[in-house]
Amino acid sequence: MRFSKFLACAASGVAVASAASMTAAHPANAKLGPYTGDHWGVIYRNTSGDPSAVLRGGPYGRTSDAPAAKQPPPYGIGSLGLIVGGNTDHIQFGNETDFANIPLADIDTLTYWIFTGADADVFPTINRPNLNLEVDPNRPETGNYSSLVYLPNTSVAPSAPSTPLPNVWQQYDASAEGSRWYMTRPGTLTTCTQANPCSFAELKALLPDAVITYSIAINKGSNDGPFHGAVDGLRINDAVYDFEPLGVKTLFDGTLASADVSPPSESEPSEKPQPRLRPKSADAPESGTAVEADPSPSAARLTARLHAHVGAGLAARL
Repeated sequence: MRFSKFLACAASGVAVASAASMTAAHPANAKLGPYTGDHWGVIYRNTSGDPSAVLRGGPYGRTSDAPAAKQPPPYGIGSLGLIVGGNTDHIQFGNETDFANIPLADIDTLTYWIFTGADADVFPTINRPNLNLEVDPNRPETGNYSSLVYLPNTSVAPSAPSTPLPNVWQQYDASAEGSRWYMTRPGTLTTCTQANPCSFAELKALLPDAVITYSIAINKGSNDGPFHGAVDGLRINDAVYDFEPLGVKTLFDGTLASADVSPPSESEPSEKPQPRLRPKSADAPESGTAVEADPSPSAARLTARLHAHVGAGLAARL
């Protein structure tokens, strides 16, 4: 009986701690939506070999020489863990429902966080997970299908970290300058190809009428080598998809210009990282002050659609 009571108290304590940690990791005015994991999962038609994708707790990163790993996931308490053994493995984890028929032009922001588990001498040889957008390019040169692939390894700052590191959470901005993208089926086009990648802005200019068709996904493989690590906080405009052990959480943050998460201080290992807000321009408020976003009409259309989906999903559960 005493043991049963202990388990009940322990479970209650874990639930409270998890909820508090999740709240602390997000911008103060972010709105927590319901779990929307019913539309997120492994895309089986684009998966082969023996890889795995698991919604898990952690991992925690190491930001110093101290033995304890203290840097928490950028959002909440968990992430999407990926294990890919080698060139014969291929896995995609994504959403095949919510983004269909969205114009590529409506997407202004694409960011995500990567944790690569590896020894320092092995890390330079590891290709990190891509973002993969299945689209109809709506160009006569290409046919009606292509995948648009973001290349984190060959992207440069500010799209990729200035110094990529293993065993630590780092953010990649696939929509920023320095990004590298290619089309899997470019047809007769000679830019934005695997041999001649382009930035996200150049990709959108090349494909002004492209629309998302089958999915937006995290992708690893094939013929891309091994990977053991995790991904979290996929951001599409002002919607952040937070991968948690119990599912995928949708977070809406329409009032912040931008936010990132800093590693915790070694002197305060129990604290979750706090968001650091950056103003959009020199005449914006001081750093740390929330500023009004000024989304483009196309971005606003996508935001409205995602809000409507989350609202409909919540209503269906009531």
